[in-house]
Amino acid sequence: MTLGEPADSKKLGLVLSGGGARGAYQAGVLAGIAEIATASGKPNPFQVVTGVSAGAVNAAGLVAWPGDFADGAEQLVKNWTTITASDVFKTDAVTAGRLGIKFLIDTALGNMKEKKMARSLLDTAPLRAYLEKLIPFDEIPSRFREDGIQSLALTAMNYTNAHSMTFVQAKDTPVMWDRSRRKSVHAKIGVEHVMASSAIPIFFPPVAVGDDFYGDGCLRNTAPLSPAIHLGSDRIIVIGVRRPDHLAKLPPAGVSPSLARVTGVILNALLMDAVEFDMERLGRINQTVDLIPSGVRTGLQLRKIEYLWIRPSQDIGAIAAGLYERLPSVIRYLVAGLGSQKESSELTSYLLFDPEFCGELVRLGREDALAQKDQITAFIS
Repeated sequence: MTLGEPADSKKLGLVLSGGGARGAYQAGVLAGIAEIATASGKPNPFQVVTGVSAGAVNAAGLVAWPGDFADGAEQLVKNWTTITASDVFKTDAVTAGRLGIKFLIDTALGNMKEKKMARSLLDTAPLRAYLEKLIPFDEIPSRFREDGIQSLALTAMNYTNAHSMTFVQAKDTPVMWDRSRRKSVHAKIGVEHVMASSAIPIFFPPVAVGDDFYGDGCLRNTAPLSPAIHLGSDRIIVIGVRRPDHLAKLPPAGVSPSLARVTGVILNALLMDAVEFDMERLGRINQTVDLIPSGVRTGLQLRKIEYLWIRPSQDIGAIAAGLYERLPSVIRYLVAGLGSQKESSELTSYLLFDPEFCGELVRLGREDALAQKDQITAFIS
């Protein structure tokens, strides 16, 4: 991967991608990794933890909670298997109606009304309160340790300048980076950084951090692996939330897509495409480095990064479709206006904050991790 500074020590990095309620899958994978790591005598395998969107929630909690890595993974599983939609956004009809009316007024009046009222389709005030209660952000500095996590990085997109901003809190003072449309800054990470990174556009409102407003960290995040590598990782484990393409079940050809289908594709592109593209790029860079004789690699702005990519073995959208009725009635009503239950499966998978759905994803994630026990053991050892 292209970098200005080489790694100063051997570090294992963790990259957690976005995906709304799909973040529960990551908790399951992490629980499986924790089981494998403990059995391998590596109770704290990661030195660098990075996250965007739902991955930012998991990353912050994993670092802030007391205990070792296994304790953090256990807490993640507990939270995801008990979370409800009302913990994330207001689900009452009054709030939904008020937000919907704002959109209708703004649309109907056009430029006749200079000041626009609509900011999002959902009110995420409950999520802020939930995170403030759940994650002890002030304890993050005390969690950094030489034999465990040493740095935490969360990425959000600045709506003011359209730059991808990575907020970094670390044991030491790592060198920051400034690249085209993406940069980093030292920060004392708090609830506002997590809220900003996980603010899914249109559905969740922009979040203020300092003088600027931010949205989901997956937006314009052209190099999601970069923070972990800049912070010194020479090996990374990446946990995605979308099944490989060869496992995809495609809709019938020749059928015009509904708005629900289009929205699902847009969200997939915004929240998950970048990490897959970056993984492909990393693979090509590693192949290039392998072709360069070791004796002439000194001074190159390229170095080989070992990686392990863990992704769902099942279609999460299909799982969500089977639990469509568990969406809050107001959200189900809004989603139904966009398309059929089957066509809405991808969209549903982002918004279905439900113990049964998230519990199923946790189970799947743990099974997928344990199925790769040998690879994970070799990687962290």
